[in-house]
Amino acid sequence: MLVLLGGLWVSSATPQAFPSKPIRIIIPYGPGGTTDAIARAVGPLITDSTGQPVLVEYRPGAGTVVGMRACAKAAPDGHTVCITVPDSLTLNPHLFTDLLYDPDTDFTPITNLAFTSNLLVASARVPFNNFKEMVAHAKAKPGSLNWGTWGAATLPDIYLRWVRQMAGVDIAAVPYKGLAPVVAALYSGEVDITYIGFGTALPQIKAGKLKPLATVGNTRSTHMPELPTLAEEGGDPNLRSYFGVFAPAKLAPAVVERLNKEFASAIRSPRLQDFRRSYTLEAVGNSSAEFTQFTKADRANAGKLLRSMGIKPASVPF
Repeated sequence: MLVLLGGLWVSSATPQAFPSKPIRIIIPYGPGGTTDAIARAVGPLITDSTGQPVLVEYRPGAGTVVGMRACAKAAPDGHTVCITVPDSLTLNPHLFTDLLYDPDTDFTPITNLAFTSNLLVASARVPFNNFKEMVAHAKAKPGSLNWGTWGAATLPDIYLRWVRQMAGVDIAAVPYKGLAPVVAALYSGEVDITYIGFGTALPQIKAGKLKPLATVGNTRSTHMPELPTLAEEGGDPNLRSYFGVFAPAKLAPAVVERLNKEFASAIRSPRLQDFRRSYTLEAVGNSSAEFTQFTKADRANAGKLLRSMGIKPASVPF
């Protein structure tokens, strides 16, 4: 599915320096959620700057492998990029034996758009109100709770595995094709627990539709300082959630520089101040070299963590 975010179609017959045609952003999830919202927010600003439309294409499936494969195989001309979170290039290389893409050689890191804060939440329909009560309930009724994810090897899935080991509880995984259907399942009571961003959760917590269980990380969030961290509750794997822009490998340096400038400027723009606040985003917009170094270190740290958890690679869940 393609969505036109801004601007007018430009004749391909007109000679232009990059970009010379619409820029396509591949999202390896379904519509909805913070990744989609970020793409839709930066798109019009990039259109204003370049004069080219920005399109969003949703390619969910197989723990983001479908979308990332499409991004890697696109023409290396800068007109196709992808926006993703650590699932794709931090976790997947350690979780799948037949990944179909190489995180080091198939992509050009463009920039880290933003970091975000996350938490564990539960449906308003569950009988417990905090993390300790959730653990007690799960131990008293083994197998009675489930946890929504958007596929194997995604951050919600890793945090589920962590909680299982840390707390010694039996909670089933229920995979969906993205954040939006997980949240809908939480509302209906089809799903009991999940891991999501504060930007998505806060309005629903205030509306009484979700219950906060624990902040992810070692530091309490300024958005809910009264909510204990997962580290306080017993431990946290410390996998920080980012929203990164990647392009196919072998891009010309000038194209990398222009993409970096456009995306970094857009996410830091004063025009997106309210958007960043509503989604609890910490804008970054670093250089391609800095982001490349970050992703390599992040991937190495994730590998050590997953091995310490006893998680072994498996086949891609096509």
